[in-house]
Amino acid sequence: MDENRVCLDTSVLIAYLRGSDPGATAVEQAVKHYACYVTSITVYELLLGMARARKQIGEEALLNVMLVAPFDDVAARRAAQLHAELIRHNEDIGVKDILIAAICLEHALPLLTLNERHFARVPELKVATPEVFLA
Repeated sequence: MDENRVCLDTSVLIAYLRGSDPGATAVEQAVKHYACYVTSITVYELLLGMARARKQIGEEALLNVMLVAPFDDVAARRAAQLHAELIRHNEDIGVKDILIAAICLEHALPLLTLNERHFARVPELKVATPEVFLA
């Protein structure tokens, strides 16, 4: 990847926490070589999973090495327009993923995800798969 920053999607972070490749190794490589971000939505998703499971598997430690890209009013406006466009084209990806995509777009962050097909529907979003970090 050309960027020196990357946003890590919930899917790769869960893979990392579970030790499941290729996501786990991609996260390790990203943390070593890039400024790594998560969105505030991803923070919510990880902490919700922890609260529902009533146990920790390293979420807090992982989040402590990430920078957080916030969901603000600018991202909210972008998300609303983006969501309406995807719904019009029958390509909705769900509210949480719309919010993640909008935050990445507003902060010019490429998104590392295991769900490339899903996020590829978002115009202008740079999507990276774990294979990019394993090369």
